[in-house]
Parts: sequence; C-alpha cells; structure tokens
Amino acid sequence: MGQWSRKDDPDPFIELVPVEKAEGLRKALYEELERARGKGRVSNLFKAYSAFPALGLANFHRLMALLGEGVLSVKFKEAVMTALAEINRCDYCVSFHASALRNAGASDAEVDAALNFDPKRIGLSAKEQALFEYAIKANGDPHGITRADVDGLRKHGVTDAEIVETLETVNTGNAFNLINGALNVGPDDFLGGYKKERGEQWAA
Repeated sequence: MGQWSRKDDPDPFIELVPVEKAEGLRKALYEELERARGKGRVSNLFKAYSAFPALGLANFHRLMALLGEGVLSVKFKEAVMTALAEINRCDYCVSFHASALRNAGASDAEVDAALNFDPKRIGLSAKEQALFEYAIKANGDPHGITRADVDGLRKHGVTDAEIVETLETVNTGNAFNLINGALNVGPDDFLGGYKKERGEQWAA
C-alpha cells in the first residue's frame, strides 16, 4: 500500500516484490535483511530499494553501521530520524522510526516529544539534547551552521566523530524519507499502524 496521507492514490508507484517472489540479487538482499531483523521483516523501503539490489545492500550496510557502530545512543538517532520524518511528512518513516524509538526505550510521551522537536522531554543526555538541536538546525539550513554552533557542542564534550555521526543520521533519515515519499511507499504491516494518525491528519 501507499502512504496513509495519500488517500487519493493508495498504491506505491513502483512494484514492491514480495519475499516469496524474490530472485537473484533481490533475494540475496531480502535474506540479509531477514538475518538481521528476523523472518518476515523485510521493510517496504528495502523492497523499493531492491529494484537496484546493490544499492539496497549498500544502504542497509550504511544503516547498520550508523545504528550499530556509533557511540551515540540508538534512542538519540531514532529520535532525530522521527523528527525528520515529521518535518518531511513521511508517514511511513514516522511509523517506522517512532516504533524503533519505542524499541530503544522511549515512552509514548517521549516519542511525541521527538515529533514536536523537544529534546528536553525525550530522555536524552545534555550532550544528546544539544546534538538534537544541532541536527534539526543543520537539516533546515546546513550553510547556516556557524563555528559558534560547533563551539556550543564542544562545551558538552562533543567530539568530531559525534558531530559526523549526527550529520549522517540526518543524511540517512532524509534519504529514506525521499525514497518513500517520492515512490509513495507505505508503512509495513509489522509496524501495527503506530502513529497512523499523523498521515491521516496530513491527508485531511
């Protein structure tokens, strides 16, 4: 199905090949996703990416590196990607990242705080609160970031690696928002409709 916010055109714009019909490199991509996420959890995003399987694998490895090898918390990164999905009005990504944010330990109130761009209510450290605000500013106007912004991060002990990790979180979130939005890729059934009301509000 397509995005909840597009009731007038409810189907994806490209074919999302189901797991049982996948062959060749597409099948290899799906198998890697299932090894990492569990049987049946091949997301619609990567079904879309499977039209170009090598690119799908590259983006999945990139996502796994971001979430698994960085020093910042997964809760922080999922909060940033939840906020970006709200900014970009990608209801798939709101549902996916809000669900991942809950899985990282956030309460429903903390998820709502991320959707309202309020890092003080997400349950983040002072350092990650500062990085959240930096991420949202960089997303809106990267050329508007000044040395003073970075100096402010340094007061919280932020390292070069943590700045790059934060910017790559923004980069990854926006890239996935673009794919899902431009191709009308809808939320996965395994998400259970979490935050469906966001897309329905945008469609109103």
